[in-house]
Amino acid sequence: MYFPKFKLTLSSLSDNIFSITGLALLGGAYFSISKTTATVTTMNSTCPDMSQILNCDTCVSHSCVFCSQDKAAPGQCILPTPSNNCTDPALHYRAENVCYSPYSWTIIAAMVFYIAMFATGIGTLAWTINSEIYPMWVRGYALSLSTMTNWVFNLLIAFTFLDLTRLLTKYGAFWMYTGITAVGWLLFYFKLPETRGVPLEQVEQLFS
Repeated sequence: MYFPKFKLTLSSLSDNIFSITGLALLGGAYFSISKTTATVTTMNSTCPDMSQILNCDTCVSHSCVFCSQDKAAPGQCILPTPSNNCTDPALHYRAENVCYSPYSWTIIAAMVFYIAMFATGIGTLAWTINSEIYPMWVRGYALSLSTMTNWVFNLLIAFTFLDLTRLLTKYGAFWMYTGITAVGWLLFYFKLPETRGVPLEQVEQLFS
């Protein structure tokens, strides 16, 4: 028996498309920032791997400090030492973690957009579907297991995010999340059956 997907699910999955777009925009925001921070000059720069350091963003990503006369001016990338810690009075701008970029605001805009779409889409849909699709004989165990899995993966993301940003860059990490979310959307779209109007005792038949 064929069960067409219900309108609520499709509308929520449409919101999930916007969530995917939000993740992609976050990656794009970090990418634009990484390309528009102040450039690094090799003169007086002491940070290791200078061949890989082109601007302030890549400088601080290598655990070094960027120093310049102005936030948008070319400057040095140094490995802080007691004798060289960017204390020259002529260097008014110092960046250790975050660099100035004219596009910094795009991160906030993309984050707000993503959270708004997630909260009205897959963020709530996952719990709604999770409460309906299990047959009665395994319902309690399945709900417990799926809830535990959800929080384990939340913890995994929290633990690995900083390592991912170092391995893939900040924008690379968010684009990886975008790809994973897109695969999840396709799985929901093609595999999720209709449950509206179906008694819990008959849910198992949807997957037979």
